[in-house]
Amino acid sequence: MQQTLAKKVTISRAVTLFSYFGLILLLTAWHLIIAPPENANPYSIWAFQTVPLLLFYPVILKKHLRGHIWLCFFITVYFMHSVTIAMSAHSSAILGLAETLLVAALFIGAMMFARWQSQLNKRLNNPEQNR
Repeated sequence: MQQTLAKKVTISRAVTLFSYFGLILLLTAWHLIIAPPENANPYSIWAFQTVPLLLFYPVILKKHLRGHIWLCFFITVYFMHSVTIAMSAHSSAILGLAETLLVAALFIGAMMFARWQSQLNKRLNNPEQNR
């Protein structure tokens, strides 16, 4: 059972890392390269959307369970933004769809990592439960 749980933790961690860095890369490419805004400073918009995500960088690298849970709460704002863009007739609808998929993957990966890592920690700390 522990091996299965450890494998689930590894997979959810990989999904979390892939989608986290993919989301940062997508936002960077979107606002600075692919479709920079015409009437605003693209760097300020990029910073407004990317810097809050970067605040979770240490949490993700150190595998803090509560930090992953807070990340799930926090990225709901990104989900609302991306769905709004994806469902509009905006020229960046495809980018909004890509952002929606990455945010959903990040949410699921971080949520499942927190859950499975918590279960694994309980099993490792309580050897009687391993029977």
